[in-house]
Amino acid sequence: MTVELKNKQTVSLRLLQKEDAQALYEYLNNLSAESRSRFGPHSYDWQTIEDICNHLSDDTLRFIAEDSKHKIIAYMLVKNGMLEADRQRYHQHNIFLDENLTGTYAPSVADAWQKAGTGTAMFQYIKSQVENNGVKYLVLWGGVQTLNEHAFHFYVKHCFKQIGSFWQNGKDNLDMFLEL
Repeated sequence: MTVELKNKQTVSLRLLQKEDAQALYEYLNNLSAESRSRFGPHSYDWQTIEDICNHLSDDTLRFIAEDSKHKIIAYMLVKNGMLEADRQRYHQHNIFLDENLTGTYAPSVADAWQKAGTGTAMFQYIKSQVENNGVKYLVLWGGVQTLNEHAFHFYVKHCFKQIGSFWQNGKDNLDMFLEL
């Protein structure tokens, strides 16, 4: 799917493929230290990236956005169900989501492409894809850091609900989820 962003750039949105290993490796390793500290569903080393691309699994959908030069500018995951740590925190707040209807969402956007509409375009694309697969709830993978105000406002704008806060790795975080 091709979309035009707020900055008038055209980008392609699609699922990650085996052939994307080098481009994904470059994308992840070119994120700023700040962006890297906020996105950690897996390691950024070559072996991990190669393994991911060689064994694309059915339990995790991996989406990318590419610019006109086929450079990855965003990478987002939706894993079936919930991570154990997230599940435990949700249960502490008496929220029990049906694991078969829940996806755990981890978004990242290249620093130069943040605030250009990339996240919104990707989110809308991903949302339509997972809804077609029967997902009814999206949970933020490990929550969102409270200092990441831009991301927090993005989630609020897209109707995510805040359910609680927690301290992890020396940072205050918020658990948020969306009912689709």
